[in-house]
Amino acid sequence: MDSVKIDNDLLIPAGRHTLPPEEVSERQRERLLRAMASCASELGYQATTVADVVRVAKTSRSAFYDHFADKQECFLEVYRRTTDAYINAALEAAAAVELWHEKLEAGIATYLQWMSEHPEVARSTIIEIHEAGLAGLAERSKALKLWMRTIEGVAVLARRAGEDVPALDEVAFAAIILAAEGYVHDYARRGCVARVGERTPAVIALARVLFEHGVAVPAQ
Repeated sequence: MDSVKIDNDLLIPAGRHTLPPEEVSERQRERLLRAMASCASELGYQATTVADVVRVAKTSRSAFYDHFADKQECFLEVYRRTTDAYINAALEAAAAVELWHEKLEAGIATYLQWMSEHPEVARSTIIEIHEAGLAGLAERSKALKLWMRTIEGVAVLARRAGEDVPALDEVAFAAIILAAEGYVHDYARRGCVARVGERTPAVIALARVLFEHGVAVPAQ
């Protein structure tokens, strides 16, 4: 999911219609997810109620509970779908270039650009996921590990290409991901996430240093 806008084609036609029940259900679910993202961005996750979500989604409370057990389940589905969206966007950008260092830079740049172009998603996921309880933190951990594996994949490609890349562990990969996410969090919190792309050179510079020099771990 890369938008919180509820387009007309997601609405159910007034009066009698010929839409099959499964399509009606799918449209309702999509509207509820987008409405949750919008409300969490505007009001914050804790302040958002099911009543807010169904009002924005233009559905009934019963329709909400047909799809989700509670507010948290709906929000975590939003988080998973938006995470998939920005990671896939970064992977597609990396796949479009040939050299490993180009892939690394393209992935980082695309992530920050994607967030700058989706401010509601940036606020409702990067910031509000911390308010969604232990289940929210568990989902964030899964997302970070998946994102880190994509960076690890670049290191593998570099070694296959004959590059002398130092041994890197999850500390290096986490440093890159958390630096990028930290900038998005800060810019979104201050209401200027549209400008977060200006931090792209800094995150790329960090990634280059780690890929060139690794992480020095003191001897035990």
